[in-house]
Amino acid sequence: MLSSILAAAIAVGVAAAATPKPPTLSFLYSINISMSAPQDIGTTPTGSRGILPIIGGTFAGPKLSGNVTAGLDWGLTDSKGTFSPEAVYVLETTDGARIMVTERGRAPNVNIQFDTGSANYSWLNTAVAYASGGPTAGGVSLDVWQLTPPAA
Repeated sequence: MLSSILAAAIAVGVAAAATPKPPTLSFLYSINISMSAPQDIGTTPTGSRGILPIIGGTFAGPKLSGNVTAGLDWGLTDSKGTFSPEAVYVLETTDGARIMVTERGRAPNVNIQFDTGSANYSWLNTAVAYASGGPTAGGVSLDVWQLTPPAA
């Protein structure tokens, strides 16, 4: 009898934990990144590797906007044709702040983290963002959203 009650209590606890509150998404910006011709590294044990120099671009959103100044994407395309970006580049805001962006993911889904010394944008240092998009002529376009954990 006691084991039946304990099993029921555990089942209720597991059911309650199985439906956590989801994080919310807040739109940060849309970005158009310009790249120069890729440098083909060739087929490696993990896939086809290319180095894509990031040479510029623009971004705009409700809290920040400006230009992409420089960077590099050393992405990998697997045997199924899925591109996995690995990139680091610099955003320069219209008020002169510089923000380093680190991207990783499996296209079209990208995880983004930020690093900046700017007091105006220090909130980005703890932000985690999600981006979705795809290739364009001469680069890539993404829409970037900040993930905010649910209130406790």
